[in-house]
Amino acid sequence: MAESFIEVTESSGKKLWTDTTVVGADTKHAELLKLAEAHSGVASSTIANSVGASTATANSHLLQIMAPASLKVRVRRIEMWQTAMVTAALLMQTALYRLTTAGTGGTSVTPQALDPTDTPGATAMTLPSSKGTEGALIAYAAPYMMQTLTASDQLKQPVLVWDFDRPRSKPLVIPAGTANGIAIKNVSGAASGVVAFTVWIDETSY
Repeated sequence: MAESFIEVTESSGKKLWTDTTVVGADTKHAELLKLAEAHSGVASSTIANSVGASTATANSHLLQIMAPASLKVRVRRIEMWQTAMVTAALLMQTALYRLTTAGTGGTSVTPQALDPTDTPGATAMTLPSSKGTEGALIAYAAPYMMQTLTASDQLKQPVLVWDFDRPRSKPLVIPAGTANGIAIKNVSGAASGVVAFTVWIDETSY
């Protein structure tokens, strides 16, 4: 989306849409704004691996996301869902790392644009057999992995949520470049467990 500006000169050129009110001897102008969907807004996508990733092997990269060559990726939200029970209930130590090289040999997950006229540039995969190089630790969590389901279990929720879409704060940014990414790592293994992800991202040139 290209940025632009206009110069406003009274009685000349382009006009601003205003509502007027007389206050004392002065006519006051309040600019009117029309709320509408931006037709050239940010390209947004989801990364969802409904097949899931095994948590059995400790220190695996359950999911990696890599930026495209020329676009920044802004990660808005990460949800992790448990889709298969573990052998023994536990707190699975989980970490979110930056990557400085891409992993290879995993199962590709194709980002899906929320607007079908957009073409996502980011790439993703689960469980790379050759992991990418870990950089800075961004976040840490210890989600509870369930062993059994019973008739009285509460409505199932994500076992982990990282929300980076907060007022007055930048989201998690992956710089442009195919060597730049993030990985979700299960520091401790959880035998027989499987997790699936939904990740919301935006891609921009700025």
